[in-house]
Amino acid sequence: MASIELSVVIPAFNESHRLPRTLEEIRPYLDAKGSAYEVLVADDGSRDQTVALCKQAAQKWPQLKILEAPHGGKGSVVRRGCLSAEGRAILIMDADHPTPIATLDLMLPSLAKHDAVVGVRAFSGEEGSSGRFRRIVGLIQQLLAHIIVFKKAVADSQCGFKLFSKKAAQLIFSRSRVQGGMYDVEIFCIAQNLNLRIDSQVVPWVNKEGSTINIPRCLVLDPFTLVYIRILDLMGKYR
Repeated sequence: MASIELSVVIPAFNESHRLPRTLEEIRPYLDAKGSAYEVLVADDGSRDQTVALCKQAAQKWPQLKILEAPHGGKGSVVRRGCLSAEGRAILIMDADHPTPIATLDLMLPSLAKHDAVVGVRAFSGEEGSSGRFRRIVGLIQQLLAHIIVFKKAVADSQCGFKLFSKKAAQLIFSRSRVQGGMYDVEIFCIAQNLNLRIDSQVVPWVNKEGSTINIPRCLVLDPFTLVYIRILDLMGKYR
């Protein structure tokens, strides 16, 4: 059996309205690559038909696997997906496919020289009112992360298109603890502590309607999570 070259980890929570289309969109690209791969849908206790639809798709797509877990937060399922992944390269992407999977062609060559290659979002300008609001919230989160957590500048910590070597993913996610959406900030903090080589590349990004993110809740809780990350860092938990 050929070793798996690429693992695609897709965190999902109540994504039955968007994930099936994403799976249909990414399969032709992955099949055409001609190398062994797996797609891991890391489900975060969805209450809709997300898991059932993925299991149905998996009947005709052996590379598709579903990792079920009780609801615990995006960070918890991303961690589980990355630690379960068998590929030499591990891609994390969002369930609504805002960055085309083919962007991977631009990132894979850089992974040969780095431990991780992370996307920096180039917004299309057509994200709509909800997308603009999310963008503003993201900028606030980014500013707070630099004030509270980061030792080095990070262009875009919240971009959901990130590529890791298997070794780097194991090093980072075996140390991560954040359960929710601020896991992105934590993995950069860990990578900086471990002096991992991270390359940043601009990627296209189109906001899709139907997000399950609770923005008011994030605005209230995220600053506390950033302080939690900083405390763990000062305690040496990320070394």
